[in-house]
Amino acid sequence: MVLGTAERPGAAKSPATPPDDIGFRDSAEALRRLARFHAEEPTPALLTGLRQSPAGCGPLALDRDDALQAAALVDEVVSDLPERITRRCLAALAADFTAIHHSGELRACPTEGAWLDERVRAEAAASLQRWRIGLETDLRRPPFDRLPDDHVAVELALLATLLDRGRAADSVRFLDRHPLRWVPSFCSRIATRCREPFFAGIAILTNAHLDHLRDRLGAACNMPRPGQEEDDVRRRRWTEGRFPRACTCES
Repeated sequence: MVLGTAERPGAAKSPATPPDDIGFRDSAEALRRLARFHAEEPTPALLTGLRQSPAGCGPLALDRDDALQAAALVDEVVSDLPERITRRCLAALAADFTAIHHSGELRACPTEGAWLDERVRAEAAASLQRWRIGLETDLRRPPFDRLPDDHVAVELALLATLLDRGRAADSVRFLDRHPLRWVPSFCSRIATRCREPFFAGIAILTNAHLDHLRDRLGAACNMPRPGQEEDDVRRRRWTEGRFPRACTCES
């Protein structure tokens, strides 16, 4: 089958690196930090790192209401933990992580395929394989090496790698073709169903960073979002806590 330009990541060269490339490197770092929270059960080391570099500052900080509120949720949870963080004091967070990523209790699969119609799953999986070409070294490192190719954490890590390599236009194409098709729905469901405010904050931060990055990359590359009316619906559904897409985990 002959692939169109949009489905051949290496077919078209990305425009020259935008003047705000430093901002995109910060975005890449934010995506990697978020990816770890989606990939790993909370550990003392992970939460200690977050205490030293709070969500409300550094690469995770965004000057928009949803991100500010989400960062405050995350940082409040971390500040309430004992001075010495142990696995025992993280038991509630670990249980919530299991409900999200393993048991299916929240009916919100962390993988793209579950959010797609059956007729397009194979096409989406093949598309992901093409995007991974040349990026395997970055994606086969812990904790991403044990996760499915279409896991939310792996897609965030892949997007971060594209940004690190200066592939701005490809980052837009990948966002539109994969994360933005399902991650907002996944995050919306987690934010409204999880028990711990920590994971609600991580979910909202994830959606905010993807949304913000799409706007900035689109402006830098002159690649507006497809279908502005659909975009307005997506934003409204996020605000109202509705779910634009069903997940096959839903019973």
